[in-house]
Amino acid sequence: MRLVRVQIPEFRALKNVDITFEPDFYPQVFPLGSLNGGGKSTLLQLIFVLLNIEPSLSSASYLTDSHFKNLLLDLIDKSIKAEELRSLATITLSHKDKELTLYYFYGDFDSTTSGYHQTYLREIQEGNFYPYFSYKENDKTRFKVLADNESNTQQLDHEAFHTLLSDIKKYIFLISPSNQSYIFATQEERRLPYMSDGEKNHNQTLKRLKDSFPNFFTYDFIDVLTEIFRLARDKDYNERLKTGVYGTHSEQLEKSINNLFIDGKKITPLTIDQKRHTKDSIQSMGFKLPSGEEIYPEDLSHGELKRLTIFILFQYYEIQDAIILMDEIENAFHPDWQRHIVDDLLAWGPSNQYILATHSYELCRGVTPAHVKEIYPKLPFEPEQQL
Repeated sequence: MRLVRVQIPEFRALKNVDITFEPDFYPQVFPLGSLNGGGKSTLLQLIFVLLNIEPSLSSASYLTDSHFKNLLLDLIDKSIKAEELRSLATITLSHKDKELTLYYFYGDFDSTTSGYHQTYLREIQEGNFYPYFSYKENDKTRFKVLADNESNTQQLDHEAFHTLLSDIKKYIFLISPSNQSYIFATQEERRLPYMSDGEKNHNQTLKRLKDSFPNFFTYDFIDVLTEIFRLARDKDYNERLKTGVYGTHSEQLEKSINNLFIDGKKITPLTIDQKRHTKDSIQSMGFKLPSGEEIYPEDLSHGELKRLTIFILFQYYEIQDAIILMDEIENAFHPDWQRHIVDDLLAWGPSNQYILATHSYELCRGVTPAHVKEIYPKLPFEPEQQL
């Protein structure tokens, strides 16, 4: 799956965004830059939210209580007052050499004056749009997602097309810092990272969001790493049940992780109930220095922990042929490591496409200038007023 083009006429700080991610470019790594507050994080989150809409998902379960719903309802109210049908976004994807475009409309679907409405009616009548998702209030449609394919949808097996649309969410991943405010959280949850006593509740929020969106990850370390080793240990144990010989998944995982460190640190799973005839229950993770001294994850640098987490996500969750949206990947990395981010991603997940919201010049040096995409924020004043 590839993200080919995204168009956002207006959403929060995003104004007249039209960005193409060329599917024939190599590598498929696209740094995304803007000024602070220019909308990089918002764009990644909006793409993630919109591509998680699926035909079988009820409007109530999808939009209830999220900040995105509040933002959308504000836009809908404005467009209804203006008797207009407006475009929230247009997203073009490529999958198995076929292009698929999703159109997100909101507002007054009974309007007869809107330019978007005329396009909407014409394409519906000609059978070029496939009805994908509708959100209603007071029995009136207010938000609708439509889709078309480079082939005429009337010629397609609509059941197969519906299945393709439902599968999109499997190919879209969002990885970002845990202290971000997310538009798919509630407004109250978005305030928690900035409250002195909000850390515990914010962690609960992140858990809820990850349960709701399985392809949403943060750069947190302990829970991911411990779980990965549990999975590896389970695979080894299951192989013993089938063949009588323990598997080597844990050993291979340890070897791969140890290769990430440049100073001889080696990872050590700390287990309880260590009996060869049972599945070891992994309690925590530790490391050993070349001297033999044991250290713990909190003794590693922030950058080491983050690099380790990213490696594990790609390697052990077996993320392939996916669109990976990553926010602030360079944070906590030394410039030398920032310079090698592109090489790392290609080594750990070569079949994926990466959209990286970043301020890192060193990261951008890892690709050609044509790979680097920019969001141009709308200036609050005329250029001559800057003088």
